[in-house]
Amino acid sequence: MKKTILCIDDTEENLFTIKSVIDTVASNNYELILCNSAHEGLDILLRQRVDLILLDIMMPEIDGFSAAKMIRSNKRTKEIPIIFVTAKKDDETIEECYKLGGVDYINKPFNHIELLSRISFHLELKNKEVELKKEKNYAQGILDFQENIIVVTDGKKATSVNSALLDFYDMDSIESFIDTHKCISFSFIEENGYFSLALLKIPSMWIYEVMKLSVNEDVVVKILQNEVEYIFNLKANVFTDKYIVTLTDITQLTKISLEYKHEANYDALTKIYNRNMFHKLIDAKMLDSKKYKRPFIFILLDIDFFKNVNDNYGHLVGDKVLQRLSALIHKHIRSNDIFARWGGEEFVLALDVGLEKGIEIANSLRKHIELEVFEEVKSITCSFGITEHKEDDTLEEMIGRADTALYEAKEKGRNRVCQQ
Repeated sequence: MKKTILCIDDTEENLFTIKSVIDTVASNNYELILCNSAHEGLDILLRQRVDLILLDIMMPEIDGFSAAKMIRSNKRTKEIPIIFVTAKKDDETIEECYKLGGVDYINKPFNHIELLSRISFHLELKNKEVELKKEKNYAQGILDFQENIIVVTDGKKATSVNSALLDFYDMDSIESFIDTHKCISFSFIEENGYFSLALLKIPSMWIYEVMKLSVNEDVVVKILQNEVEYIFNLKANVFTDKYIVTLTDITQLTKISLEYKHEANYDALTKIYNRNMFHKLIDAKMLDSKKYKRPFIFILLDIDFFKNVNDNYGHLVGDKVLQRLSALIHKHIRSNDIFARWGGEEFVLALDVGLEKGIEIANSLRKHIELEVFEEVKSITCSFGITEHKEDDTLEEMIGRADTALYEAKEKGRNRVCQQ
């Protein structure tokens, strides 16, 4: 396909010479449009596609420099290569040619071979720029097609981002993102369990650290945006001389996972630990006790005559009693104490104290329960079986002793603490 060259020169001789050269040597490659004023040339540019402009500098009314300014200011024409044609050779003129966006200049009288070479070179260069732009747009299109946030970076500053990132940060361009954040790593919140620059001795090495950690584990970051905390899985890979960083939003998955984890570890009715979680925690406590010689006591407690509550008031009232009792006990123990529902109306406690102090605490809890008003039921009491963990205890042995003590408390009239 022929390339269109617009030649603007107020001297007919110059136009004739250029046309002769093109017609003789390159008529199969170029279509030439001649005009003898900037006015006419600008009008043609608005009506017709042009691939390259040969522009004289010294012209009446509108000179070449002024015409170039107009061409560069128009969105439709600003990318067209301009080669200035001039008889002036001073440095100021040459500097002005390039300053105004000219890609080259040719001195009059010009050499025909040089003229054709310059035209061919800049048209070929323009073709390569167009192809490069297409490839860049294609690559950007692929990035924008991804739902994940994607950043191409040198590790210090973003060089390319996708639309998902701009949407997330409420930005309209990569420039505005860089002005605000410079590098996405500066957005990572410092929080236990999440990756952030605060974990690194050399913050600029964060991508290397992410790639190293990713081999054996998921790297998770937290970002605050519009007063909402988002959680992302972070990955990084080498891409030529840069890196591709991908952030996958796992906020909802994390929330669901935490809900499942909560359901697996907590009793749905009373909101305290369930039996499954108790076993996990008591196993760890028994190991610590053996390793560090720390005493702890184990309590098994039971609501007295709870069957009567369900029979006389119904199971809904019974459930309320269990909830109220759990909240009451939780209020009067420490945060590091283990408290769980054992099953039905039975509960367990593990406290980091010796037997004497444990009995004192158990009696205090018993009195709080006895004095509490439970709406429809008015009042309830509980029986406690308590034992101290022994060095070579198994869990079954410890529970067995507490169960025997609880049975003794029931046999002796309930609402009391017995030990084994």
